[in-house]
Amino acid sequence: MRVCRRGEIWLVDFNPAKGGEMGKLRPAIILSDEQSNEILDTVIVVPLSTVIEPETFPFRWTVPKRERLEKESDACINEIRSLSKKRVKEYLAVLTEEELVMIQEGLCRLIR
Repeated sequence: MRVCRRGEIWLVDFNPAKGGEMGKLRPAIILSDEQSNEILDTVIVVPLSTVIEPETFPFRWTVPKRERLEKESDACINEIRSLSKKRVKEYLAVLTEEELVMIQEGLCRLIR
């Protein structure tokens, strides 16, 4: 598997989920940088959901469909997780720089 890059969207296996965690095989945005992704056995991700909840920023940010991301999806910023790279399955798409900045801004607002 090639090294995941920050801002890319990959298909990730979130099972088994516990409690209110998001589960199943779903797209996720890679937030950890390439250097960390080369060295560590884990990646930091934000899962995507096809359930769109408008005007819920900073908790969610809508990502339009593109490349192999077949449906418009909400980035569930409040569901950020660190996962084993063994859960990362295949590349789907990449965010624009502006979209990545919005995801990061949402995360910063959540942890203030």
